[in-house]
Formats: sequence, structure tokens, C-alpha cells
Amino acid sequence: MGITGNDGIVGARLSAAFFQLPTIALAVWLVLRVMEAHFTLAVRIVFAVSVTILLNLWVHPYYKSFDYGASIIVIAMLAIMTSTYNVRAWFGAGVILGLVAVIGRNHGVYGAFAAFLLLLFMAAKLPAPRILIKPSLLFASGVVIGFSPNFILGALVPGFAEAFMTTLRDLVQSGSANIGLPIPWPWTATRDEYGLLYYFIKLAQGFAFISLIAVPVIALVRLARRPLASYTAIDRLVLALVFAGFGYAHYAFSRSDLTHLSHSIVPALMIILCFGMVIKRPLMTAALLLAASVLVLAPEKAYLAQPLLGKKLQEISVNGETLRVFSIDALRFNAAQNAFAEMPAAKGNFLAVPNAPGLHAMYKSPLPIWEIYALSKRPAAFESAEISRLEKSPPELILLSDDPLDFNDAQRYSRMHPLTYQWIRQHYQRMPVPRKWEDMWEVYARKP
Repeated sequence: MGITGNDGIVGARLSAAFFQLPTIALAVWLVLRVMEAHFTLAVRIVFAVSVTILLNLWVHPYYKSFDYGASIIVIAMLAIMTSTYNVRAWFGAGVILGLVAVIGRNHGVYGAFAAFLLLLFMAAKLPAPRILIKPSLLFASGVVIGFSPNFILGALVPGFAEAFMTTLRDLVQSGSANIGLPIPWPWTATRDEYGLLYYFIKLAQGFAFISLIAVPVIALVRLARRPLASYTAIDRLVLALVFAGFGYAHYAFSRSDLTHLSHSIVPALMIILCFGMVIKRPLMTAALLLAASVLVLAPEKAYLAQPLLGKKLQEISVNGETLRVFSIDALRFNAAQNAFAEMPAAKGNFLAVPNAPGLHAMYKSPLPIWEIYALSKRPAAFESAEISRLEKSPPELILLSDDPLDFNDAQRYSRMHPLTYQWIRQHYQRMPVPRKWEDMWEVYARKP
């Protein structure tokens, strides 16, 4: 954002693009480098453009491009391991995995899991598996070095190590990093009041989830029947994609929505693209994937939903920059704007919970608490620490949504964070809200 000279919404999107574009270019290069020589230059160019459009289409939402790109980097790391036994290359692969784990611990876990499965597979297929010992040791040492920024932060930044260990402990205790949703299997799709098009969209989404497991399994069965020494360049890339797919499938099924699907789909997409090259139909394969992807993503991509589904978009103005968003998002934003109109000074000192950190970014107002998305139940000790932070820097205004997450009453903010909710009710008074916005926020002003 500093490079672009824009710290608003446009600057945020450009910053995400700076990470998105090179990682997608990396994925396109991984596919093109194994493309057989008999394909003409024209076919290669059209195929490259099609793959670029396809992979960009699946970046959803845009601010998650770092997670999306991290999955591609993990694939590249595994591709290094399948292409050579050179110890320096494996050491570099380990450094890459460590750095990816700094971006997100889940990427580190999925990458490590995929690398472990890959090692087991290669050891079983090699006549002399001892050849993997030295590269594996260098790989492990590379991971430690790549992850070292976290160690440095833990040593130098007060509270970082404690917060890091707390999140790990909470993750182990809860057993999941996400709040689960029912898997939208294709056989659960029905022709409801939304019509035939939405029925096909639901079918496509269900088959997309199935592909996360089915595509890697089918590819692995094909690879397992042949000796490792006979693998072509395409086979070695597919081998890397298979185990990346197994790791990231967990992420998609941990909360079965389009956001999590989009961050897990790249291995399956690339395996299918490789299959298209093997059967000498790369352009047809890419075209079919593009058509299916548009169908899957149409409901939640504004630029697809409006022309294809007739969803209405509304314009909102954020610090002088105009955006077109879905009506529900505009309603929520305008409700917040109305609250700030009543208390203009609160724009620099407010709290929006449980899941609106974007408002703080829009108004350049730091969150007074550590928890960015307050969507999971927290221990009493955690809430007490957050309340202490609020008492040290009490916000003038609180915007609170107490709607049931996923229509589950147990997942209201007031039930997942009862101590914090009680503190808010004790120290703040609820303000009246116009009828058209009363379902968006509970607005609380600090008591005099």
C-alpha cells in the first residue's frame, strides 16, 4: 500500500494483487513447464491465458489472496521434492515451507502433512529408500530456518509468544480451527424456489467438493501402478499435486463454503489440467473448467452474480472511493455510517464485533482488542484479558451484531463471549436505531 501511495480500499486490493499475480504466474509456469513439445506456440499461449483466467477466478474473496497464493507455494515446494533428490534443492524446499508457515500455520501443517505423505510414497516406490535420508534431514533443517522469524518475534515482541501458544492450545482444545457447515453434496441439491439455474449451481458446488478427494485419489491410483523411475515430468508434478490436494481438502471440509473451497481447489484444478495435456485436449479441458468454475462461483462473485443471476449491486463510498457491493453489504455499511453520523468523533475510537474488522481498516481505527474475528467461544481467562484491554482504552462507540452464526443460537456473540457482552451492557447504553437498520447492528454508546 505504501508503494501504491493509496491506503484505502483500492490500495488494499492492489496490495493483494501484488501477491496474487506472481503466485498465479508460478502455478501457470508449473503447468507450462511440463507441457509436451508437440503443442504449438498458439496452443501454449491460449492455454496459458485460459489457466491464468481460471486461477484468478478462484481467488475468493480478494483479501484472501495470501492464503490462496500460499497453497500454490506449497505445491511448488512439493514439486521441487518430486523433481530431484539434490540436497540443496530439498533444503530450499524446507525453507519455503517454513516461510509459508509464517504466513499461516495451517499452510505449514498442510504442507508438512503433504511432504510426509510424499516421503512415505517415495520411500515405498524407491528400490533404495536410503537415498532420501540426507535430503529429508536438510529439508527439516530448512523448515526450522524458514520458520525462524516466528522464533525471533517470540523472543523480541512482548506478548507474541504467549499469544502464539494460546492460539495453539485453544486449537487443540477445540479440535478445529473452523466452525463446521454441512457439506453441500450434489445429491442434497433440490429445485427450490430459486429455480433451475440455482439447482445446477448447487450441483456444481457439490461436485467441486467431491473433486477435492476424488481427483487426487484417481491420480494416485494411476501413479501407484507404475515404477517411480518411469514417471514423466507431468507425472512428477501430478504426484506433488496429489499430496497437496489431500492436505488442503481438510481445509475445505472444515467449513464447507465457497471461501474455503476456493483455497483448496488449486491442486484438483491443476491435476485436471495435466490430464487434459495427457489426452492432448488442453484447451477443451481448460474451457470446461472455466465454465464449471463460473457456475460454482457465480452466487458470490459480484461481477458474475449481477449479469448471470440478476443480483442487484449498490454503490457505497468509502473515504472517497466508490465500490459496488451486494445489497446486504451496502445495508450493513450504511447502518454503521448512520451510527457514526450520530457520533462523528467515535470514528477514531470504536469497536465492531464480532466480525467486522474491515470497518476499523476503513476508518483507520485500531482494534482495542486482540481478537479480530470473535466467532468462537473463548475461555474465561481470554475474555478477562480482552476486557482489561477495553478498560485501558475504552471505545466511545460499539457496533455489535448478535445474530446467530449459521442460524445457530449457541453461536451468538452474547453466548460465545458472555463476559465481554456483560461488560458492554454494564458500561454502555444501547442507542435507538432506525427501523431499516435495526437488524444490522446493536449500537452502544459509552455511559457518561
